[in-house]
Amino acid sequence: MKTAFAYLDKRIAPLFDTAQKIRVIESESGRIVGEVEEQLPHDPPLQKTLRLAELGISTLVCGAISRPLQALVAANGIRVVAFVAGDLRTVIQAWLKGGLRGNAFVMPGCYRHARFSGGCLIDKTEEGTTMNGRGQGGMGGGRGQGGMSGGRGQGGGGRGQGGMGRGRMGGPMAGGAVGQCVCPKCGEHVAHERGVPCVQRQCPKCGTALIRE
Repeated sequence: MKTAFAYLDKRIAPLFDTAQKIRVIESESGRIVGEVEEQLPHDPPLQKTLRLAELGISTLVCGAISRPLQALVAANGIRVVAFVAGDLRTVIQAWLKGGLRGNAFVMPGCYRHARFSGGCLIDKTEEGTTMNGRGQGGMGGGRGQGGMSGGRGQGGGGRGQGGMGRGRMGGPMAGGAVGQCVCPKCGEHVAHERGVPCVQRQCPKCGTALIRE
């Protein structure tokens, strides 16, 4: 089994979209039988994904990752374990022992199990970046939804859920009426439907979840 760890300066890279180095670990029964460093293309995302597939990667361990790129990697049969943080060697050893499911390696601001359930991903837009996930906010009242600080709160001085709330900034997953959705597997293009995220639609040719072009 080959696992790729995206890293920067001997630590897990904070954003896979811009990462250019991976440490590829080939393991059997929890032991390393092969290890090599590989370079990744910086752009576009498709080339980065194809490089992972070319290397025979079965699992990608990384920091934050945008939804379109995560969908692209997953469409190529590669499992994504995202929102991991920590020293590269320490993370590798923990991975081999099955120890990444605790709190020790979760990126700040990401819900405990979100990296395994897909509930904590980045939406990249032209206007900014939002993180979709669950987090416990501070003291505050009222209800509101916003980019990096929105979410639902309970009135008065009550405790609310804020911090990394679900933003309403559109972007690759829920854009406007213009544009197209594209299949990350076969390249088929489909006109985008207003109000319907591309990822909720399937490619008419191969049935793969679409992503926003």
